[in-house]
Amino acid sequence: MDRDSYPPIQKWFFLPPIICLALLVLVNLSGHDIQVFLWLNQRGRFAGDNFWIAVTTFGDGLVLFVLTLLFIRRKPALAWSLILTWLLIALWIKGLKYSIVTYRPMSVLETASFRLVGAPYRYNSFPSGHATSVSAFVATLCIFFQRAWVRAVLVSLALLVGFSRLAMGVHWVTDVLAGFVGGWVSALLAYSLSRRFTFGTSRPAQLIFGLVIAGAAVAMLLVNYTDYPQAQRLLQTIALATLVYTVCDYLLASRKRKPFPAPETHQQGTNRPATSLDRGTS
Repeated sequence: MDRDSYPPIQKWFFLPPIICLALLVLVNLSGHDIQVFLWLNQRGRFAGDNFWIAVTTFGDGLVLFVLTLLFIRRKPALAWSLILTWLLIALWIKGLKYSIVTYRPMSVLETASFRLVGAPYRYNSFPSGHATSVSAFVATLCIFFQRAWVRAVLVSLALLVGFSRLAMGVHWVTDVLAGFVGGWVSALLAYSLSRRFTFGTSRPAQLIFGLVIAGAAVAMLLVNYTDYPQAQRLLQTIALATLVYTVCDYLLASRKRKPFPAPETHQQGTNRPATSLDRGTS
């Protein structure tokens, strides 16, 4: 894989995690995590439950893993970096969630005091898995896509997904901020590893990754593994659209690589009408 496929890290890339880390420290030291959560939770009442369920679906780890399939052929370096990112955040999230006992708002506050959407989760609050996943996904895309408006849209989407976890009442502010920091740092580390170990960009590796992710897309198409029945149609749409796009992309690419037959050439001595230049003079 050409090193040019890996763009350099720009200085602005370190700003989002620094801001989130500063806010995390500020909220934690202020001791007003509950008050900030309640205030933000109330701000989310401008939209209905289905809206927030749809938004938070784009922070689901399996959904983002399936979306990696879109980059397997066209941007193998990006796909390889994302795959390493998923491995890192899986270890990071599972390690923290199951090694530290943390309580969700449902276990601390009266149910009538805040808005709760979906399943009444009580434990494994820190960090927010959705915030971690969407932050890692967006951070990786921001490395590879240079246009400012694309990055602005991606970061805005990540912020909206993070806010959805507060509007739905399933995470504290510190959970979401820590998730953003962890996901962003994981993406940076995975990007560095992908540049060092480039075997993941080879054709055989990408073929294996593609088949695995396609299998995950098929599973997502058939089974709603989430706790939100309202998300089933959206999950099916994402899975089907990803599979159809990938199949069409590979078919078009194979047609372009198909060699065209060489034009027939006539050499002297072949059967063709004789001309005055061909006839000898006596």
